[in-house]
Amino acid sequence: MKSKKRLILIGIILLGIVITNLRTEQWESGINKLLTEKIEVLPIINSNGNFISYDSFDTLEQNSELIMIAQATENFEDREHINTFYETPEDKYQTKFLIDGITKTNVHIKKILKQPEDAHFNEGDLLTVIEPITIFKDIDNVKKIKTISHYQAIGMEDTILFLMKNSYGDYGVINMNNGRYSLTNTDEFQTTKTLSASEERERAEDFKQHQKIKESILKTYRSEITEVQQPF
Repeated sequence: MKSKKRLILIGIILLGIVITNLRTEQWESGINKLLTEKIEVLPIINSNGNFISYDSFDTLEQNSELIMIAQATENFEDREHINTFYETPEDKYQTKFLIDGITKTNVHIKKILKQPEDAHFNEGDLLTVIEPITIFKDIDNVKKIKTISHYQAIGMEDTILFLMKNSYGDYGVINMNNGRYSLTNTDEFQTTKTLSASEERERAEDFKQHQKIKESILKTYRSEITEVQQPF
């Protein structure tokens, strides 16, 4: 009889442990979900931009001054966002609105694939890259993302970048989304923004071209990519 009571007591204790662990896991899952959603809920504003489009790897490579394998050193939210506003102080309803915005992204260079003769970049160097995307606060102090042609920021994974120097002497990504290629992220075109039917078609065409160019990139730079991705 005592053995039976002891078994029942042990069973109750084990059941309590299981329930406690389950509640803990559910709580942690809920917190993680909230943290993830907090990052992803920033409204995205897209505008069409004028840029030179290169629809093949050959033209992209030829028109790039600097090509490298690199990775961003900070999360997108933590980078330097530079915004230009048009201010109208006499208008009490809208005192300012965003004209232009960029992000200065610091990247760690892992492999140089092409560079100008007068440049002296080395593996291990840091380089600031200009991206046509930014985070800003609107007139209601709400954080939003402003991007051009649905451009998405460089990630913190190994990425091949096609760059050109602008009139200010800074290197920037060319060809919009088709100027940066993640070596590990298979869903580079994922977005939290709800797209219209025409935007979905445009993104589908852009993604198709992206994958076509990426196939040539992976083939051309196969040995360099393998070297970078080899474990120490």
